[in-house]
Amino acid sequence: MTFEEIELPSNRKFGLLFTGIFALIACYFWYKGGVNVPLGAGLASALTLTVTLVKAEILHPLNKLWMRFGFLLGKIIGPIVLGFIFFVIITPIAIGMRLFGRDELRLKNKNRDNHWKKRDPIGPEPTSFTNQF
Repeated sequence: MTFEEIELPSNRKFGLLFTGIFALIACYFWYKGGVNVPLGAGLASALTLTVTLVKAEILHPLNKLWMRFGFLLGKIIGPIVLGFIFFVIITPIAIGMRLFGRDELRLKNKNRDNHWKKRDPIGPEPTSFTNQF
């Protein structure tokens, strides 16, 4: 999937999101006793809210830039997280199964003509598949 195929969220939603983010930053640093950062973040929040309510189309380039950043972040973080899961969870389980001699795929016996499991009894009656519900 390319970036051009992704539908952007509305500019109004984007503006309201960043209004909230700037407001939270202002509240946090005000609570911690700062002066300059809460004032700057509060002004940024007020400006973003004003632009969002008056003319949200102005935020379209920033919205597009933010989505590009998210798309890039997803391309970088996704493989890292999946690799971490593979090497931290799947690989130790596979090594443990090898150490204990488990052969879940039954690949050790090369002389078999197929790898189907023999079932005894053979399985459910064919009539059990009719009128299942």
